[in-house]
Amino acid sequence: MKRTFRSQLDFQSAIKVSAILGFGSGFLPGFIFLFGGINSGEAVQGMLGFIFAPFLSALGGLATAAIGFPFYYWYANKIAGQKISGKFAEVMPEPKD
Repeated sequence: MKRTFRSQLDFQSAIKVSAILGFGSGFLPGFIFLFGGINSGEAVQGMLGFIFAPFLSALGGLATAAIGFPFYYWYANKIAGQKISGKFAEVMPEPKD
């Protein structure tokens, strides 16, 4: 069931979401590097680009989230949280021994 909430991510969650999205978006340039390398006769360079592009893109997403977080925090406080929708499940903290 799709639901809508107002929320504000903390620093760690913003970093995680941004890095995961960055990793996923790195596959497009990775494929471009791969096919470009194969077509130019540099298959090894193409493979390296395909392997490293998602990780470097995740690093870029992480850096962007870290730099942009103060603005996000200020803006989310100003508008009483961002409106998000999707599937949600409450996660209970694990008991500490």
